[in-house]
Amino acid sequence: MSEVGTLCPNSFQWKIPNFLNLNVNQGAFITSPPFTLISKEGIQKTFYLSLYPKGNREPSWVGLYLSPVDSLKSCTVSWNMSILDKDEKQFINVTAKNRIFSECSGWGFKKFIEIQTLKSQEETILPDGTLTVFFESEGVKDKSKDPTMCLIDDLEKFSFNDEFSDIEIHCKDIKIKAHKVILGSRSSVFKAMFTNSCKESQTGCVNIDNMEPEVLKDLITFIYSGKLKKLEDNAADLFVAAHMYMIESLTDMCTTFMMNNLTNESALSYLNLADRYNCKILKEEAMDYIVQNIADFTERPELKNVSQDLVIEIMKGVVKQNNI
Repeated sequence: MSEVGTLCPNSFQWKIPNFLNLNVNQGAFITSPPFTLISKEGIQKTFYLSLYPKGNREPSWVGLYLSPVDSLKSCTVSWNMSILDKDEKQFINVTAKNRIFSECSGWGFKKFIEIQTLKSQEETILPDGTLTVFFESEGVKDKSKDPTMCLIDDLEKFSFNDEFSDIEIHCKDIKIKAHKVILGSRSSVFKAMFTNSCKESQTGCVNIDNMEPEVLKDLITFIYSGKLKKLEDNAADLFVAAHMYMIESLTDMCTTFMMNNLTNESALSYLNLADRYNCKILKEEAMDYIVQNIADFTERPELKNVSQDLVIEIMKGVVKQNNI
């Protein structure tokens, strides 16, 4: 029976006995008893930890995530998670900063610690077979009272707003009023348009024909607020748009989303995309996913769109995995 013990406010230990012999499959998880995080203002929110003993999408790694028990009004949490060894010293430590929780979303680490590390150092890390996870946090922060979030919310009000606008963006059948100072501060491509002798600076109009209107709307929303509502609808298209307009923070957000949402249907297209834009971390994740599930990909029609070089890389990965 696992248990959570409170050490001090916003600090907890989760003890999991007989860890290496837990009867769970890859992709299955266990959850901690719920615990409470308290803000400086005394606001209390209840969370729990989810742990994948045999890995989630990474079968050789233990995964560990933090999730709210109930649907939340948006709040942020920063925390550290570690494993305590037999001397109660931190063996491994991972940190997350200012993660935004809304609804019942969760955040965490699919590569928390390698399973082989636990096995090879069982005597030190798993005394009496028990894994001890140590969690500590500064507590929750209400986004609505955070000065930075208030600034973001105020700027967001100017997106798709005619007030004080000084540039118009045309994309197929839509027109969007915008503000040069905001576009230029967030994108070096837009900045170049507005500061050099480009026609956009002279006409006050930007024509974008190589993007779907809905993607452009999401791009503008992100430029003004740093937020996106439904990334799952067009992560790949926004990834391309982010590269096109050199918005690194959006590139990172799309990359993280695609890495965390690899499926048999998406992996090959994400691999192609990563290779085309030289995104090494996404390419590695997509390649690993395909290699580990190669039997599901040999007959997929998308395979014909993969370059010969990538197919060779996939085959080399399969050979290496099977030690052929």
